[in-house]
Amino acid sequence: MRELGIFSRTYATRDLEETCRRMAEHGLFHTQFNLSNAGLDTLPEKVEDGRLQEIREITDRYGIRLDALSGTFNMIDPDTERRRAGCRQFREQCRIAKTLGSPVVTLCTGSKHPMDKWTWHEDNLSESAWEDLMETTEEILGYAREYDVILGVETEASNIVNTPLRARKYLDQADSPYLRIIMDGANLFRPEQVKDMRKVLDEAFELLGRDIVIAHAKDFSFQEQPEGAKPESLQFVAAGQGVLDFPYYLHLLERCGYQGPLIMHGLSENQVPESCSFLREVMEDEHRQR
Repeated sequence: MRELGIFSRTYATRDLEETCRRMAEHGLFHTQFNLSNAGLDTLPEKVEDGRLQEIREITDRYGIRLDALSGTFNMIDPDTERRRAGCRQFREQCRIAKTLGSPVVTLCTGSKHPMDKWTWHEDNLSESAWEDLMETTEEILGYAREYDVILGVETEASNIVNTPLRARKYLDQADSPYLRIIMDGANLFRPEQVKDMRKVLDEAFELLGRDIVIAHAKDFSFQEQPEGAKPESLQFVAAGQGVLDFPYYLHLLERCGYQGPLIMHGLSENQVPESCSFLREVMEDEHRQR
């Protein structure tokens, strides 16, 4: 049966030993790892090999696999100096991932918003923004090749790659075996699409299923508004607390051949036991139905 994992930042501690202890208590031995849980910057300028060896020794001692390393910076930052700094730090991130044995480094394709890479800006739809994305991508793919790590991208409503169709365009244009997809079912929907849930999931997996390298497990809530009222926005919640059709989502992951862990995020630490129980029950049902 597929295993569960979790974003390490779910645990609000900068002590790696404590992070690993809490994960193990929840029976979680896979993680999308953020270096902040080891007391470092998420994207540090430089980490000494001795410090990386300490991180690997601690995670190995707890049997925790670093399935991905967070490498998010604003790939289309309107501040070109910040963008260059992000690329420079990203090369070190690829080296760190290789040293830690983490096969994937995660991306944020970014936003033209001047203050926040996770906030939408209309310039994200401009041709010049796409050109900036591809220029940054070309540079960081060089680092991925250098250190033999995979770069993982996901659709994010606030980012320039904000739909499965744009994600497909991005993969095709980059045309690199070092760029793959992080599938997150909750990220695929806008309010008007919720009523067509299986259709939306089917279309996303048809476009991207063959390129999945990591799968996320978060949920979203949505309450349809009366006609004429302002549309309700989607809210991300812990798995099992929303409306995402997880049995069908897991079925599609199985059908496309994904065999990796299911990485939980979008939840607080006190929600971990309940979400684990929910997802393990869904996975057991899926396993019995094969």
